[in-house]
Amino acid sequence: REVGTTNKTNLRDYEDAVNENSKLILKVHRSNFDIVGFSEDVAMQDLSALARERNLIDYFDLGGGFYGELPYGLERNEPNLKNLKEASLVSFSGDKLFGSVQCGIILGKRELIAKLKKNQLLRMLRVDKVIISLLAQSVKAYANREFELITTVKQLYKSVDELEKTANFINSQLKTPLEIVRTMTFVGGGTMPNKRIPSLALAVKGNANENEAKFRKNLVIGRIEEGKFLLDLRSVLDADVQNLIEKINETDEK
Repeated sequence: REVGTTNKTNLRDYEDAVNENSKLILKVHRSNFDIVGFSEDVAMQDLSALARERNLIDYFDLGGGFYGELPYGLERNEPNLKNLKEASLVSFSGDKLFGSVQCGIILGKRELIAKLKKNQLLRMLRVDKVIISLLAQSVKAYANREFELITTVKQLYKSVDELEKTANFINSQLKTPLEIVRTMTFVGGGTMPNKRIPSLALAVKGNANENEAKFRKNLVIGRIEEGKFLLDLRSVLDADVQNLIEKINETDEK
C-alpha cells in the first residue's frame, strides 16, 4: 500500500497501512525534487522502529546518498549513510553525492543480501570487474578519510578563496582577462534541487547567448546568469585548468 501521496505524512499513516500481508516498509528519499511550505515527513529512524515492532523489513532508497559530512550545510535534511547502519536494506547511487562510478549499491543485513544475490535478475544487472575495482578504490578513500581523492567531495569543499586563486591564475594566462564574479551554484547531478552554495565564476564580455554558443562549439559548457555568460570555477577540475585557459584564448580569437 502506498503512503505519502500528500504534502503531510506522519507515522500514523504508515501504521494504518501495515496489515497481515505486509512484509516490508519502503521509504524513497526525494533526492531530485523537493516539497516546500506546509509539509511534514517521517524520519527514517522512526520507520525502522515501526518495522522492528511489526517484524518487517525496513528498506530505504536514498537516491543520491552520501557518507560523512558535507560543507555549506548541504547535509541538512539529507540522509547520511553513517546514520543508517541499523537499517535492513539501503540503496543509493554509486555516482552522484557518493562521487564514485555510475552504478547502484545495495547495503544491508547479511541474510537479506544473500537472498538478493540468489535472484536471477542479478545476472542481468550485475556490474563488471572494472566498475567493482573503481568502486573499491572510492570506498578505500572514504575508509582512509582521503576525501581529496573523491572528486565530487573535493569540488564541494573548495573554498571561495581557493576558487579566487584559480580565477586569478587563469586571468594571468589569458590574452584578455575576464571579470571575476561571485555567484551561487547548485550541486547538480540529480541531487539537492533547492540547495545552492557559494562559488566564483569568470564572466565573458559581450552577448551572453552568442558567447554560450561559441564556447559550446569549442566544447566548453557554461551558463547564462543575469545577462552574462559565466564559467563556474567550482565545476572546473584542477587538471583541466590549463585546458580551459587554452579554450578561452582560442574562443577569444574567433
